[in-house]
Amino acid sequence: MPDNRRYIFLDSSRGIAAFVVLLAHTIKTFSIINYENFPLNVFWDSEAAVLYFFILSGFVLNESLDKKKLSLSTYSKFILRRILRIYPAFIVILTLAFLGYRLIYFPSNNWLSMFWQTIPSFSDLLKQCILIIRLPNDATLRILPHDWTLSIEIMISLFLPFMVAIRKINTFLLLAIVFICVKLLPIETFFFDFALGAVISTEKKKLISFYEKIFLWKKIFFVLLAIILLLIDKISTETNSILTTVFIHPKSIGLGILLVLLLSNQYLQKILSNEFLHFQGRISYSVYLIHFVIIGIVYHFFPLIDFLPAFILIYSSTILFSYISYEFIEKRCIALFRS
Repeated sequence: MPDNRRYIFLDSSRGIAAFVVLLAHTIKTFSIINYENFPLNVFWDSEAAVLYFFILSGFVLNESLDKKKLSLSTYSKFILRRILRIYPAFIVILTLAFLGYRLIYFPSNNWLSMFWQTIPSFSDLLKQCILIIRLPNDATLRILPHDWTLSIEIMISLFLPFMVAIRKINTFLLLAIVFICVKLLPIETFFFDFALGAVISTEKKKLISFYEKIFLWKKIFFVLLAIILLLIDKISTETNSILTTVFIHPKSIGLGILLVLLLSNQYLQKILSNEFLHFQGRISYSVYLIHFVIIGIVYHFFPLIDFLPAFILIYSSTILFSYISYEFIEKRCIALFRS
């Protein structure tokens, strides 16, 4: 299978994860039913979607760094690429949200009321543009409440080339070091998810070979295991606590299994190579950035709207503005670091 085909379906899977986040936030805002404890909430589990973002970032970035020797030059170019990939669209959307802040200010919805409580000043805008240093750190006080994931992306990106260098010495040494550091040091637990993605990238040929050789019932077992791990916090709080001690994020192990399944199954790859799913994947970063603001605006103008029309309006508007953001900001920045 050619490389470009591989990245098409990975892009599409990222787009699905962004859609899950959008769906979860729309449900929390407009649904009168509490869907949090539904058995099938895996389809709108924003936590799992974010964990998948981190795993996939570790996977893709490891691929880009795999054959490069760590040096000041390669490190500088890598960090510059990450800055160009993350900051421009973020700063533009953050600024637009700041300028239109009164459209999302003081929502009365029970869930949205946690956010946008005070009108930010221009000084607040400048501070929040820094992103990696979160001033303020509290999501409820930020213009884009969900930008904490971007802060983690940037922070881990600073360390990722060194993580890849350790991985080149020994794949599982990286996991061991990250596990120990997460347990003993005051660092983000999401380092583990990036490391997991890097390990899957490195060992993908062995993992794919293993999956292809095992019997069908074993494949079914691994799929069911992945689903159980994704739902374990709903099934048993005690078991989830034990697994968290061992695996940091049990859901990440389940998501890692599903990623290996995706890498091994050409039928799934063909489905995800669908033109629309790939389009949604390409614009997924802007979808993630923009959707929360659009939810706030829709609620501001239509606070009593039913869930389904609200979702249709939010999804279609998000896709439209994300496409514009991708074409005029993201795409041009991507072209810059590829030149």
